[in-house]
Parts: sequence; structure tokens; C-alpha cells
Amino acid sequence: MTYRIAQDTGPSASELIAESNSQQRNDLLLAQIHALYSTNWFTSAGAIVTAMTFWVAYLAYTGDRLVLIWAAMVHATQAVRILNGWVYQRDDRAWQRMLVWRRRFMVGLLASGLVWGSAPLFVLPTPDLATVCLMMLVMLGMGSGGIGVIVAYRPAIWAWLLPLLLPLPVLLLWFDAPLKSPLAIFSLAYLGVNLAFAFGQNALLVKALKAQFDNAELVAQLRHQMTLAAQADKEKSRFVASASHDLRQPMHALGLFASALEKRLAGTSEAPLVSNLNRCIESLDRSFNAMLDISKLDAGVVEPQLQSFPIRDVFRRLHMHFAGQAEGAGLHLRFKPGGKHVTSDPQLLERILSNLIQNAIKYTRDGGIVVVARNSGPNVNIEVWDTGIGIPEAELPRVFDEFYQLHNPERDRNRGLGMGLAIVKRLALLLNHPLTVASTVGKGTMIRLAVPQTDLNALHGMNLEAETVPSPIGNARTLLFIDDEEDIRDSMALLLREWDYEVLVASNINEACLLAANHPEPIHAVLSDLRLRNGEDGLQAINAIRHVLGYQIPAVLVTGDTSPDQVKRVHDSGHRVLFKPVLPKELFSMLRQLS
Repeated sequence: MTYRIAQDTGPSASELIAESNSQQRNDLLLAQIHALYSTNWFTSAGAIVTAMTFWVAYLAYTGDRLVLIWAAMVHATQAVRILNGWVYQRDDRAWQRMLVWRRRFMVGLLASGLVWGSAPLFVLPTPDLATVCLMMLVMLGMGSGGIGVIVAYRPAIWAWLLPLLLPLPVLLLWFDAPLKSPLAIFSLAYLGVNLAFAFGQNALLVKALKAQFDNAELVAQLRHQMTLAAQADKEKSRFVASASHDLRQPMHALGLFASALEKRLAGTSEAPLVSNLNRCIESLDRSFNAMLDISKLDAGVVEPQLQSFPIRDVFRRLHMHFAGQAEGAGLHLRFKPGGKHVTSDPQLLERILSNLIQNAIKYTRDGGIVVVARNSGPNVNIEVWDTGIGIPEAELPRVFDEFYQLHNPERDRNRGLGMGLAIVKRLALLLNHPLTVASTVGKGTMIRLAVPQTDLNALHGMNLEAETVPSPIGNARTLLFIDDEEDIRDSMALLLREWDYEVLVASNINEACLLAANHPEPIHAVLSDLRLRNGEDGLQAINAIRHVLGYQIPAVLVTGDTSPDQVKRVHDSGHRVLFKPVLPKELFSMLRQLS
């Protein structure tokens, strides 16, 4: 049996090009016809004044009333053209009937050109040279003056200049006018010059219009590509968030089981195995948290808390944190605050410098790292210098990209994910601290952060320690835990009971409400996963439990969803939030803070 598969390959490239060219021709025609009508009022008014001046002067000079016939025809054609232009301006859908309006304009233009070109029939019977010259002056002037109207559309040039000026040399010779041969030759030459000039202007105008349409098409394509890029970035974020959530679930349970196992096996021969397991889990947790930090920054939930403080406080904490690590790597680590005071968010600034120092230690083999603060106008430049391997100049623009690691092509997880500098870049943008980098291969790298310098007059209100006041420690002992996955419920309950908590475990909102309503003792806190089954979530669960208990019970949300929208949503809820996989020490610290 033979199967035929129909494939919809879509339009070919040649068809797309042909369609684009056809659309451009239509747009060009619309622009040309609109240009013809846009100047119709002024030229028609000028033609009426010119015609009236001519026939009144001719009638007064010769007394020949035959010219009144010509005057009537000229004014009638001009009136029709003015009326046609007025109707066009009032037609809201004129662009849909451009072929009709083109035909009307061309007919009116041709009729007007023929009427003006018939002027010699009424004037040339006279042998007076002055009258002939006046007629030629008017007709040649009308030919040149009309070019500004007709130049937009090539057929209009023919429809105006030929009927207007071509009969003139013929009738000069026919009526045996004074100086007929020189005047006829001059008329033909004038017609040729005007045709050449009009066609040249038409070519320039058409070229300009095509360039305008090409630019508009390029802009439209660029906007389309930007939309596609934004959509792709959004899809990427959604995919990463979804994958992160699915991976965090088993990692979360694994960490809880490993922590409980470590406590039970303490002092036994198997304890080192569990310790190694926990180190692997912490390594994965650092990778997840790096992606989570990016999601938080993209979601806009990180709000800087600007304050004035001395740099020495930040430098002191950084020295305490990295001195041992630098010494272990055989490197010198020095800080030179220089008594500088800055205005920034101390926690976020410390995070930026921490990432920069950690990155410098990672890529420095000999020598050391110096972190120095220097005055630079209204700013204090905080510079991190190292004597590391350096970065090629061509690679400098990419060092702050996500997942970029110049010297880690094998993607060794022990050397990080390449997210540290990406987080630095986002935090620097958030704080509006300009960031620059300079490097020489084989000699080292310098990264500079420009931080606003504090006005000395404002120092009386600064936070000298630049520390965050810790939350009070509570005495919560009974916890209600909600999660829809059995492994996580079991591992969490096991860990919490190891910490001497009484644990009530539920898989959905209904079970949690029943446990809360029937428990004889007070429940001190709720710990709930954000994403539950059947469309339920932790926010709904917390609200339902608070309604059942009748008081605002402290609550912690646990989630593995790192999409910017969800990160912003959980932070806006006002609840404490932990992101999977949760390290047991983080969970313990959070529970101790609940009141």
C-alpha cells in the first residue's frame, strides 16, 4: 500500500519576493496619486488667475470677443478639477479606490491641457507680434508651472505637457504668425527641456519614495524580528522555569532525606558518604540559585534599599568571607577602602563585589587580588584588580552574558555556571552603577563599578554598620506542612521531627483545613508548597487555613517555580519564600525566625 503525504511547504522565496514587490508598487502608486491631489488646489487657483489675466488683457487690447469661448472652457475645466479634488479630500476610503481617482485626475488633466493648448486657435489669426508673445509667455509659463504638480506621476507629465505645448509650434507655422519659424523652434526646444527636467525630477522622487518604503519595510521586519526574539526569550524563560521546577522537586526531597540521614549516621563509618552526598546537593543548589537570582532580577522583585554607608564595612565582611579562600589558593587578597562613603544598597553592592572577587580568585593562579576605592568626580570607583589569566579583547563584550565561560569549554560544574557576572551586570543596572572592564591576556583583569559618593553633609543620617536588622526568633513547634508529592511529604516530616517539631502533613487544601480544625493544640506555622494538584496553590491554602483558625498564622511558601511572573507573584504575597531545593540549614533558620 502506498501512502501519499501532503506537505504544506508554504510560499516559496520567489513568491514572497513577488508579493513584496507587488505591494511596494501598490504603495508607490498610492503615494503618487495622493501627491497629485495634494497640490491640486494651489495650481488650479493659480491657473484660474493666470487665465483670467490673459483673456481680460487680450480682450481689452484687441476687442476680439471670440476669446471668451476659450475663457469659458478654461474656467470650466478648472472648476471640474477643483471639485474633483474637493471630493477626493472628503473620501475617507479614497485609498481603496485609487484607480478610480487616478482616472479622474488624468481625464481632468488631459482636458485642461487640451483647452490651454487650443489658445493659439483664438489668438494667432492676429498679426500683432506683442499679442503672440503674450500668448506664448502665458502658455510656456503654464507648462513650467504645472511640472510641480505632475512630476510625481510619469503618465501625468505626458498628459499635461504634450497637449499644452506641442500644438503651439504647429499652429505658429499654420497661421503664418510673425517670426513663426524662430518661435516654433523655441517652443519645441522649450517642450523638450521641460520634458527632460520633469522626467529627471520624477525619477528622483520615485527613487526617494522607494527608499522610504524600503526603510519602512526594514523597520517593520526589524520590529517583527524583535517581537520574535522577545517571544523566544519569554519561551526560553518559561522552559527554564518549568524545567527548574521539575528538577527542584526530587532535589528538594533528596536534600531533606540526606540531611536526616546525616544526623542518624553521625559518628559511623558511612558518615563521609552522606557528607559527600550533601556537598553534591549543595553544588546543585548553588547552580539552581544562580538561575533563581536571574529570574528574581528579571521579575523586578528586587528593590534596592539605598542608604549612605562607609565602604570599609562592606570591605570588612568581604575580607572575612574570602580571606581563607584566597589563602588556600596561595593568593594575596587586599582591600583599600580609603575612608570613602557611598550611597547604594549595601547588600546588593556586597553581592556584586562578592561575585567579582570570587570570579577573580577562580581565574588567578599567582599573585593576588586588590579591591580599591578611588574618588572620581561625583562617584567612587570601586575596582577589583587581579593578576589572573586575563581576557582577550574580542571577548570582553561577552563576559557579562549568561552561561558564558571563556576558559571552561568542558562546562566543569565545579567552576560554576557562568552566571556570576551576568548577575553582576543586572545588579549594576538595577542600582544604576556603571560597569566597565579592562583586561590584558596573561597579566590580569580590572573591573570597575562607579558608585555615587555620599555628600558629607548627609553623613549624619547614614547607617554606619550597613547591616540589616535580623528578625526576632520565635518558638514555633507545631507545623502544618502541605505538599502534593508523597516523597517530599515523607522527607520533610522526617526532617522536621528530627528537629523536634510536631508535624501535621496534608496533600491538599481540604486535608489541611480538616487537620487545622481538629487539632487540639495551637498550630504555630504553615509550610506549604506553592504548586498543588487540581489547580490549587499554596497561597489559597494559607488563606483557607487562616480562615479556619481565625488568626494570621505565620506561613512559608516553598516553590521550585523560577519564572519571573511566579517569582514576582510569591514575593508580592508578603509571605516568606524558600526556593527548591531547600537547604536544611536555610529551612531551619527560616523556621526559627517565625513568631
